[in-house]
Amino acid sequence: MTHPFQALVVEALNLMHPRFAAAHGREYTPAEAEDPPASRKVRERSFVMEFYSEFRRMWDKAIPVQRGLGHIIVQGDPDTPRQPDLLFWQLGEHGAPDRRFAAVSLVFRSNPTSMAADLKLLARFRDLGYAHAICVLVGKATDAEPEAVPGVTLIRFDTDKWQVV
Repeated sequence: MTHPFQALVVEALNLMHPRFAAAHGREYTPAEAEDPPASRKVRERSFVMEFYSEFRRMWDKAIPVQRGLGHIIVQGDPDTPRQPDLLFWQLGEHGAPDRRFAAVSLVFRSNPTSMAADLKLLARFRDLGYAHAICVLVGKATDAEPEAVPGVTLIRFDTDKWQVV
């Protein structure tokens, strides 16, 4: 059974508009993938912003609360210098402290160096206490598949079908 947070991520991805998400392109060429801008995930930025926009629309409608996730917010982690694209925290209720909830990265499958780095980073954040570590692989279904990393959930977003597969 799919966890409600994972289902929420998939729903936000499937709501993304290609005009906004693909503003910087849908993939790196093989030559570009070796360039320093690829390691900074330049093309992925518009995907992250569009994903956040769609997620925020669902948050404004209290969908995470309706699905039993409680109040979750996006905020950085003060204890870590390098972080995944988005960190989600669950707000404490009834005197309980806020707690780490999920770490999410979006990376193009045509950017293998960053894909490997993100998977490693997500595994580390899972070990830091984030209950969910999710890597969204953006690209064509025929693109290279990374090796599975224990504790990291892979979600594949197909740019040809423009949906999670």
